[in-house]
Amino acid sequence: EFNDLTNVFELLLNHEIMVTESIKFLVVFCLQENDYTTHNFIQWYVSEQLEEEALARGILDKLRLIGGDKGGFYLFDRDLELAAVHAAAAPQA
Repeated sequence: EFNDLTNVFELLLNHEIMVTESIKFLVVFCLQENDYTTHNFIQWYVSEQLEEEALARGILDKLRLIGGDKGGFYLFDRDLELAAVHAAAAPQA
């Protein structure tokens, strides 16, 4: 159960930060072990995780700007839908 929509995305951001910390641990471990092949492989995950955190932060920023405005929520929902459609179409392009 969530307090509100902002709370959902705050929890999402906290989860993404936890995932980032786990990936950082793997990066440090690879470097300590001089395992540069795995380190190179993990760089893709580092890049993806940066994008995930940025997305969660951007959504939270929008929600904070919207406040309680119902029209703002409508536009927010539409923006998320369009972003999902574009993301799904991107690999096909």
